[in-house]
Amino acid sequence: MERTGRGFVGAVLLACLAVATSARGAESYTVVAGGLESPRGLAFGPGGRLYVAQAGSGGTTGKISEIRGAGTASPAIRDVVTGLVSAGDEGEFVGVDGLSALGNGTLYAIMALSNEATGFASALGHLLQVNPAGRVRSVADVGDFDFDWTAEHVELAPDDFPDANPYAVLAAGGRVYVADAGANTLDLVRPDGSIQVLAYFPNPLAPDGTPVKDATPTCIAEGPDGALYVGTLALAASLRFGPSAAVYRVDPGAALPGDLEVTLNLATPWATGLPPINGCAFGPDGSFYASLLATGPDLANPHSDVVKIPFDDPTARELLTGGELMFPAGVAVGPDGAVYVSNHAAFVPDGQVVRLARR
Repeated sequence: MERTGRGFVGAVLLACLAVATSARGAESYTVVAGGLESPRGLAFGPGGRLYVAQAGSGGTTGKISEIRGAGTASPAIRDVVTGLVSAGDEGEFVGVDGLSALGNGTLYAIMALSNEATGFASALGHLLQVNPAGRVRSVADVGDFDFDWTAEHVELAPDDFPDANPYAVLAAGGRVYVADAGANTLDLVRPDGSIQVLAYFPNPLAPDGTPVKDATPTCIAEGPDGALYVGTLALAASLRFGPSAAVYRVDPGAALPGDLEVTLNLATPWATGLPPINGCAFGPDGSFYASLLATGPDLANPHSDVVKIPFDDPTARELLTGGELMFPAGVAVGPDGAVYVSNHAAFVPDGQVVRLARR
């Protein structure tokens, strides 16, 4: 599901549409909420409230919902924000994708794509702030900024640029960061709406050393060391050459926005050789968790999963569900260490938020 300014690559879309939509076994997880429309980002807010971004099913069906009691036998869900734009068709929709929450109840949400690229006049590509009362305001038009940045740096990916598809957001340490899956960038968005590109993620390489599109950063998590860890999808390379996704470490304090040489070299690989990553988070024990879109080369039978990686040994990997998930997206870890995942995030009806069984 290689993300570009148009969404997922058409050839991959056709392969995914062949997936049988019968439910998988749920021995390794419990469904916390069902009947969701393209659930993506997950984030815990104050009081143990779990928020989920729903990209919707077209038109203005995008929304942000709140789940209370996610760890109980009777969780309750309500919509916090509704009426967000949703674009797409054939079971794969984009809209509000990434989500991050502050301790005071403020949410940050990132909308996919770019109005400049699509020709729409909407909130596509915008970073939204939602106050505790549910009031929404646009902070910055990240999509159009990144589209223009890639147009100025076409040489970095001549077959892909210009492009933009903001997908993940993280509010941490008084700053707000956005990962753009189309532009291959990590951005800093300031409170006044100004945007700076901090880091660029290079396309993976084929065995002969030639770049393969597209790195596709899909998630941001703050590590125990205070650095940012960004996971990539790297779908095209993974399908052709085996697991090619990576988790990069970025020290935002070392960034020099405007210095292209620093921007191109700021991200350093932390964990490599992973299946395509679609969401990530750190747990209270310091472990890194990432949803894996497919653990094998057959997208008609993807065996999607979640991998656990110890912070002190990124070469160690543990799969948590036995491949029972189907096209997962966002990951969030509760204060008690319970892992939650957006499941059926695309192509499969009845989107879910699930809680993984303890291991």
